[in-house]
Amino acid sequence: MDALKVENLSYAYEENKPVIKNISFNVEVGEYISIIGHNGSGKSTLAQLIVGLFETKNSEITIFDTPLTKDSVNKVRQDVGIVFQNPDNQFVGSTVEDDIAFGLENRNVPYQEMHSLVEEYASKVGMSDYLNTEPSSLSGGQKQRVALAGVLAMNPKLLILDEATSMLDPRGKKEILALIRDLKKQNPDLTIISITHDIEEAYLSDRVFVLDHGELALTGTPDEVFSDEEKIKSLKLEQPFIYKFKNELLKYGYDYSEVKSIDEAIDKLCQ
Repeated sequence: MDALKVENLSYAYEENKPVIKNISFNVEVGEYISIIGHNGSGKSTLAQLIVGLFETKNSEITIFDTPLTKDSVNKVRQDVGIVFQNPDNQFVGSTVEDDIAFGLENRNVPYQEMHSLVEEYASKVGMSDYLNTEPSSLSGGQKQRVALAGVLAMNPKLLILDEATSMLDPRGKKEILALIRDLKKQNPDLTIISITHDIEEAYLSDRVFVLDHGELALTGTPDEVFSDEEKIKSLKLEQPFIYKFKNELLKYGYDYSEVKSIDEAIDKLCQ
């Protein structure tokens, strides 16, 4: 079953200046997809189209078998959660608890159930000790954890991460990516679409889509997409360091083809 199906999608902010150009693709339930590309390639516009922030013509976006239209957009959004680049833009409450509960309150979830969900998802993202803390006093990584908890508490089937790690320092980014992988293991049916400029992050996904000036230039597994160094360079991208590292190890007889990160490779080398 497809979590998302996009057919002949085009979009322009100004007439005759398309930002997205006749894109078609599908994402299966439970897949973890990364969408990468240079600045201005159309990544964030695509994310906004998927959640129905812009209206399209002569295109079709289907989410869990429901076509995205003016009439269906509110229903479709019940199944979709999105975490943005700057978590401050998603904070509305005076405490972490208020922020995680905000979406649940809008859905009129009974207080006792809401309180239980807030505690559950605060725990899942490692923020149980901060429920009474003002969000402004948190680190960037902690803020993004709270934003993620608030979205996950709504129980989305499709999670969209729109440059969700781009403002974090290396430690915060590592924490969020580890958290997302753990959540994926806990819920294999959760579909994730990560809009990112970070090729190391993209390498962790099941499939990678590369956008170039609004067109879908490449698609495939991370190894398939990053294997053509010249093509990747022509798209103003680089091969992930872990990909280069594994290829160097292979020259010395170490086949680490299943390894996804430097940490995993080092752990395996030390065994």
